[in-house]
Amino acid sequence: MKRAFCCLSLVWLLAISANAQTTYTLDQVFAKMDEVAKTFRSVQADIERTHVTVLVNDKDVASGKFYYEKRGNEPRVKMELTKPMPQLLLVDKGKLQLYTPNTKQLQEASIGDHKDLLEMFMALGFGQSSQELKKNFDVTAGGEESLDGKKTTVLDLKPKHSGIKAVRMWMDEQKWVSAQLRVTENTGDYFLIKYSGVKLNAAIPESVFDLKLPKDIRVSKLK
Repeated sequence: MKRAFCCLSLVWLLAISANAQTTYTLDQVFAKMDEVAKTFRSVQADIERTHVTVLVNDKDVASGKFYYEKRGNEPRVKMELTKPMPQLLLVDKGKLQLYTPNTKQLQEASIGDHKDLLEMFMALGFGQSSQELKKNFDVTAGGEESLDGKKTTVLDLKPKHSGIKAVRMWMDEQKWVSAQLRVTENTGDYFLIKYSGVKLNAAIPESVFDLKLPKDIRVSKLK
């Protein structure tokens, strides 16, 4: 009986040790991200975006596709929401464009010198190096969590240069890219952005970044 108890205790201690070894330090996470950054070219994924208004406990859920292509100083990002209402957000050729097909309205703005910061927030957790991340955020490790059956490492990010209050990022421990983001505004309201079906470095057709705008579209400038 005593020997059996000792064996069970040993197994339990080994299990604790094994679990402890899967928890990554912040420096280890940075090293993983840097390895991905060396070969990163693009990502495409399914996306679910939930906006939560805390005061009235209201949830606005939308889903669609996400595309990001890193091309030197001219990154391309497209968020194509299809449900419940089609809407497209595109960053390409120095411009940000928001197109709502149902109203035939296009809002656009020049991103100017803010392209690096805009790219960081729109494609956060996909191909950024640790230095790029630390340039824009104070980063702390938040432990390990299971997300939809996947092991993820949680990073808490405090923005240095924006009106956003905080970002929590769940990093997929298999691919070391973002699996989920929670972006909290100063009001306490937040966006929860979940990625699935992530494909890294697959060629994205040029047509993806074509908005195919109708002739009678109304254009306005974003401020």
